[in-house]
Amino acid sequence: MHVINDFFLLIWSERLNQQAVFDEKHKRELDQILSTAFDHFCDSAAILLIISPHNCANMARLEEPKTVLKTLFQHTTFSKETIQYAQSQLLGYLIDLGNVQINHAILKRLELLKKEGIISYDALRSLSSILSLIEEKKIEVTALHVKHATPQENYYKTALYRLFVAIENLRQVIELPRLQERLHGIPERLENQRFSIGITGVMNAGKSTMLNALLGQEVLGTSVVPETANLTLIKYAKEPYAVVNFWNAKEWNTIEEGAKSLKSLEAFVKESRAHFGETFNTLITSKGESASIPVESLALYTSAKHSDKKCNLVKSVELYTDLKFVQDGVQIVDTPGLDDPVVQREEITLEYLSECDLMIHLMNAAQAATQKDIDFIIDALLYRNVAQLLIVITRIDAIAEKELQEVIDYTKRSIEARLKEQNRGAKLDEVIAKIVFIPIAGKLALMHKLAQGEEALALGYDMERTGLPLVEAYLEEVLFGSNSQKANLIISSNRKEIESLIVESMASFEQELHYLNISHEEIEQAYAKHQDEKTVMASFLEQIKTSVAQSKEEMEHYFGTLQKFASNQLDKLQNVVKRRITDDVSYEFSKNKKAPKEERIGSMIETAMKDGLVDVVRDYRYEFQKKMQSALEYMDAQYGEFKSDTSAHHFDARAFCEEHLGSLLIFKNSTIVISGVNDAIKKYGKNDLNMLSTSLDTILGTEFLHVKEMLEAKLHTINHELLSSFVSLCEAPARLIEERFSTEEALLEKAMRQMKDATLNREARILEIEEKKRVMGIVLNDLHVTKESK
Repeated sequence: MHVINDFFLLIWSERLNQQAVFDEKHKRELDQILSTAFDHFCDSAAILLIISPHNCANMARLEEPKTVLKTLFQHTTFSKETIQYAQSQLLGYLIDLGNVQINHAILKRLELLKKEGIISYDALRSLSSILSLIEEKKIEVTALHVKHATPQENYYKTALYRLFVAIENLRQVIELPRLQERLHGIPERLENQRFSIGITGVMNAGKSTMLNALLGQEVLGTSVVPETANLTLIKYAKEPYAVVNFWNAKEWNTIEEGAKSLKSLEAFVKESRAHFGETFNTLITSKGESASIPVESLALYTSAKHSDKKCNLVKSVELYTDLKFVQDGVQIVDTPGLDDPVVQREEITLEYLSECDLMIHLMNAAQAATQKDIDFIIDALLYRNVAQLLIVITRIDAIAEKELQEVIDYTKRSIEARLKEQNRGAKLDEVIAKIVFIPIAGKLALMHKLAQGEEALALGYDMERTGLPLVEAYLEEVLFGSNSQKANLIISSNRKEIESLIVESMASFEQELHYLNISHEEIEQAYAKHQDEKTVMASFLEQIKTSVAQSKEEMEHYFGTLQKFASNQLDKLQNVVKRRITDDVSYEFSKNKKAPKEERIGSMIETAMKDGLVDVVRDYRYEFQKKMQSALEYMDAQYGEFKSDTSAHHFDARAFCEEHLGSLLIFKNSTIVISGVNDAIKKYGKNDLNMLSTSLDTILGTEFLHVKEMLEAKLHTINHELLSSFVSLCEAPARLIEERFSTEEALLEKAMRQMKDATLNREARILEIEEKKRVMGIVLNDLHVTKESK
């Protein structure tokens, strides 16, 4: 270190006895003093550097030099050796820093000492020349490593991996705490996404066999006697287990009420009550019991053959498995069969199915399409918001290949006939377009999956011919392909969130760069102006807060109005159903002298109620949409001149209502009410229309009361979500304004600290910011690739 040697030659007229090497043990302490007490450090450095053979004896009599020695290097003895050691270490530290600003600050203090007559002009000139020899350290900013995503096994996983890689890259460059917090929440949100598959079909359609083949393991029981006596939800867990959920007392009472009108249900209730006797109330309780059990014990609760009737009292089952098929967030809803005698279980099943991303309906090739199959297909595609339905024709190994096409054609003809019967023939093309047919030999496919394919091969069925690979490919494409609506929604929403974080972080860096390049006075002026604007903004935001509270109160009141509207619409629907029944009964008895066919009455009630409920929900959504749009336009006007600050895009009330009210569907099995109406027609239809009218009022009144209760329960939850979303939308512009002001204030305060911090290397900070901006630019470009790859 020639600078140190030159110092001792100039000041002490001698060389050091040992090589001048900076001892790193002092760095931490000196860094601490420099960063916390800059002036004190510079004062101490100047005092230490002026000690020479000419003044050493005088300096030894003063307390200040001793304090400097102790503070900077923990030396308590004032001697030539300790002074020279401290001076060499101080110069070594200054050389290591290579900070011209610090050297300049020390020189200013040396000039002051010369002015006060403490050191000579020659001493000042010598020390000045030494400090000028210390080179400014070359600024080197380490290039940040940027990870790049690689293609995965499907579109969704590739896009998902790109997002995770983007997050990993951004963790090293985003600095604002609130943006870091938002970034931190994205991975958990992505990992918690679920894709659900609903499996339906009449009993003995082969659902369990196909599911076992898809899962690659015999998880569900299969038999000629139906095994799946309950709704089963199959989910992922590292350690397999199952949860059994029993009916609660209220739900069981509904079943018993239905048993008064349905013989099949009456037998089911009597059997259950008689079998369990006194233990019945330990399983059916007011809150509803649940039990966690080993997977191996599942059949003891759910199997129609092995559960000792416990399956009668079980509402649903949650099966957790570690199998690969469900590892990627896939959940399966396996239904007990469309011909389940417990109609309440069918309603619960339809509730679950309405939330599924994909539905698969199974039909036994040997039985072709039953009336239950056809009714379900039409109902799903016309009333349940199902965009596409996969119909799997099972057990194709039991029929000749030439018969297979006939099964498909027969299904299509049956759908057409049923639609015409309901005066919906014009809907045929729409319904058929949503159906995909795939034939499979499920049992033979399962043999291949279990490495027992010899028997299947002997029958001429390799894995391809079983048809299962086609089902797997279909599921992969519909759930995770580039046209998957849900996959694209997940990717798009989280990509936009990441892009928003980059844009905000970039803006913050640009602002900081601006402050690094202006004077202290300009920063103070900007801060003063900001504080004035903040005061105005705080007053404005208080007004907005009051307006939001008023709008929230109005919306809460309007929900009550809407519920009354829905209730009135249901009353009108009840009268429409009653009038259609009485008109048809009157017409048939007057013209044909006999009661209308029970099937006709059943179809009339089902169609009228389904169409009517769809209309009620549609009208509810429309009325809410109008109110929502009006309320948000009012709030938009409240923001007035500050609207441009919000950067908010045009609000789409229709899309908002679709998102929040799209799942508002009422699933009410009409079997009980149809049975009651037909009994009333037999009893009164021919001779006493007044009594028939009274009886219909009772039957339909009870039914519609249940519908109202179901609708009210759904609306209670949905309205709460709607209100939260509405308030969030109203407050969003205010939040953005607050965040912008808070960020700007933090940057100004940071700029003022930086201006006072002589240790800060502005050029180094500028280079650091540019490097982080480079990384964000790469991430942004990769996100655009994700968008374009769609």
